[in-house]
Amino acid sequence: LRLESGVVSPGRNDQTAQSILSAAVSSIGSVGISRTTMENVANLAGIGVATVYRRFNRKDNLVQQAIRYEAEQLLKTVEQQVQGLGSVEEALTEGFVAFLREAHRRPLIRGIGDGNVVVGLPMIAQGGGMVIEIGREFAANIIVGFQTSGDLPEFDPKPIAEIFARVGHSVLLAPDGLISFDDPYTAGRVVRECLMPAIAAQAAAARGDA
Repeated sequence: LRLESGVVSPGRNDQTAQSILSAAVSSIGSVGISRTTMENVANLAGIGVATVYRRFNRKDNLVQQAIRYEAEQLLKTVEQQVQGLGSVEEALTEGFVAFLREAHRRPLIRGIGDGNVVVGLPMIAQGGGMVIEIGREFAANIIVGFQTSGDLPEFDPKPIAEIFARVGHSVLLAPDGLISFDDPYTAGRVVRECLMPAIAAQAAAARGDA
């Protein structure tokens, strides 16, 4: 199973840009967007503010790319944990648990999910839109990977992936509920008892099973 995050940050081979993005992630996660400035990002990155402006000419551009950069790092970490798993159930279960765990560990992503980091950008329709986007793309890519290998028939994975993402987002919003980011067994039941029956139904319909 090979997953592709589909989230591309600028300056992939530009170490200075990477340092700026990492510093922006740290600043936004700790003090929020409104209190993050190009100057304090430059200080955290250990470079001049003029260099920050050369790479990212406006603060809103830097913020947008920092969020995508952190999303990419989250997906890379989770992808490593599901590589080589032999079934869609294993991959989605481990992926769901790992996604919740990693999202909760990252202040910027967690803050977007719970509303503590307010993002007023066109790319995000609501406070948790980015979290839902990340989770939906991740789950859809898992399903597509097993469709490509022939283990699943062709069907649109996005509606099921949307459920995956929205449940994950709700856990970030209310982590003290019955489904918790630090309770892998209960989190895994969401996949086994809610998502897998939906995938089985979609697969049966795609194969034309009675």
